[in-house]
Amino acid sequence: MSKRALAIALLSFVGMFDALYLSIKRNAGPIPCHVTRGCTDVLTSRYSELMGIPLSVFGLVFYVFVFSLAIFEILGAGKILNRLFWPATAGLAISAILVGIQAFALKAYCEYCLLSAILVLSIFLLSPRPWAHKHPQ
Repeated sequence: MSKRALAIALLSFVGMFDALYLSIKRNAGPIPCHVTRGCTDVLTSRYSELMGIPLSVFGLVFYVFVFSLAIFEILGAGKILNRLFWPATAGLAISAILVGIQAFALKAYCEYCLLSAILVLSIFLLSPRPWAHKHPQ
């Protein structure tokens, strides 16, 4: 079993719970923040959804995708994680934009969103680079 695949599976599992929690709590009143003081402000801002869909739902889909790739690799389906780099790169770019929105537009931070950004960064750093693979000639 690949340690990389296991680490990515664990990170994405935590991300699934984080995104699911935010998706459920979003419309259930104030969201408790324990470290920061802006969860409700961030999660109810005009930046918190795309086409009427909460961003946490997109995050949940991303984490389920990543978790599935990691589990398939753990179960021996081949080098499935080789497909992760570009989605992880897109996730990292989106996370960076969203953290920037929190910092500069909203001037409020959501600890759950920051956790997600850290998880996405970790997944990106662990994802295999496509140019590092040797192809048969």
